[in-house]
Parts: sequence; structure tokens; C-alpha cells
Amino acid sequence: MSVPLKEDRRKCWDARDIYFKCLEENNEDKTKCQKYRAQFETSCSSTWVKYFDRRRDYLKYSEKLEAGFDPVNPPKT
Repeated sequence: MSVPLKEDRRKCWDARDIYFKCLEENNEDKTKCQKYRAQFETSCSSTWVKYFDRRRDYLKYSEKLEAGFDPVNPPKT
């Protein structure tokens, strides 16, 4: 496996940013962002996609914890 070129990394990061922005703007509704997800997956290696997805999930969870979310006793909806 070769190291991605600078242009390849930039293409991947741009596709990631567009997809994640779409999710934020659409209240995490993945169905509205499918075309951006497809572009993200074709622009990045599968290991990068997995990493970025996990990192985003972790950061979102961290934000909830910092805001006072209690995972043991979550609010009832």
C-alpha cells in the first residue's frame, strides 16, 4: 500500500468535510446525505473512512458528556 499523495489527501478531507457538514445541517439524517457519503467513500480509503466515522462519533459523544449527559441515566424521551 502506498502513501496517498497530497492531492489525494486533500480530496479525501474535502469530501469528508462536505459529508459531515451535510449531516449537521440535516440533523444527522443520513438519507439526505447519501450522495456526499458515496463521494466520501470513493475519495478516501476504507480505513480512513472508518477512522473519520469513529472519530466523529467519539467527538460528538464527548460533547454530550461535557454538556452534562449522563450515559448511565439518559434523559427519558
